[in-house]
Amino acid sequence: MRETYSSAALALRDALRHAVERSAASSFGTLHRRVPPESALTGLDGTAQAARIRRQLERLTPLSCALLVVAHAPRTLKCSCGARCCSGGYPNPEWEQAMHGVLVHVTPLLARRAANRKLHRAIIANALTRTKETTVSLAQRCGVHPHTVATHIHIIEGELIGTRQTAGRFDHASESIDALLREAGVVAD
Repeated sequence: MRETYSSAALALRDALRHAVERSAASSFGTLHRRVPPESALTGLDGTAQAARIRRQLERLTPLSCALLVVAHAPRTLKCSCGARCCSGGYPNPEWEQAMHGVLVHVTPLLARRAANRKLHRAIIANALTRTKETTVSLAQRCGVHPHTVATHIHIIEGELIGTRQTAGRFDHASESIDALLREAGVVAD
């Protein structure tokens, strides 16, 4: 188990994955699982470390917490039910709830624009996870004009990620969690 992390992003990633991976594991799954790396959060010590990190995350505003969860938590969880109709995974409820919180925040920014929830979810997810998708492919996937996509990307990314001159909400959330985790001794200086 890690005592300290080199960055807040690594600490958040491990803590947000820990609970969902532990709850998805069956008793027989532990027999067939590979040996986890030394840096992974495992056992009771890992659970305690994940709780320390999550406690600091909960001290943030709801929007900041939601932005960090969307950026660092897994979108889907593995399903091992074996049913024929199962695709092998299902949406992570924590990630979905956080995405809903971010959507509620950006909706007023797009008040006079065409409402397209699928497009807004894709833009937010791409911006916060640093995924690059062209406006043309995003327009085709969401069934809108590329100019609409470009306009919505400009508005949403300007608010969440920021511009060269101003920091966005995600930058402020990242700075806040970094300071809290350093203060708690989770992230090393």
